[in-house]
Amino acid sequence: MTTHPMNTPRGSPPGSDAAWHVLDEPAVIRFLPSGTPLALRWRGSIWQIIGNPVSWSSSSSWWEPDTTALGGRESLIRTRFWRFQAQTGPASPVLEFDISANPRWQDWRLRRVAGVPGF
Repeated sequence: MTTHPMNTPRGSPPGSDAAWHVLDEPAVIRFLPSGTPLALRWRGSIWQIIGNPVSWSSSSSWWEPDTTALGGRESLIRTRFWRFQAQTGPASPVLEFDISANPRWQDWRLRRVAGVPGF
């Protein structure tokens, strides 16, 4: 089992050392036909994704706390993640978002958000 620093949940990619605000909110995401995120609706605004989003996945066993195998058919539950930078317009601040999807949920969830220095 891999350990992760405080405020860096299991499944985070290396280099996750930004000051994050941890959330657990429904996320409305629009995807390109290729499956890459295009935009996020969050707190009344449309956040247009800029740059290159990064994806990864993490697995957990059905016997670990807070996990349940789907109908007993699987022993692992795979959570998918995306990390991307987005802004509401050319002059708006750039934020970095983490979203995740798990077979136990109906929708994507907004997991973390952080400011991006230098923008």
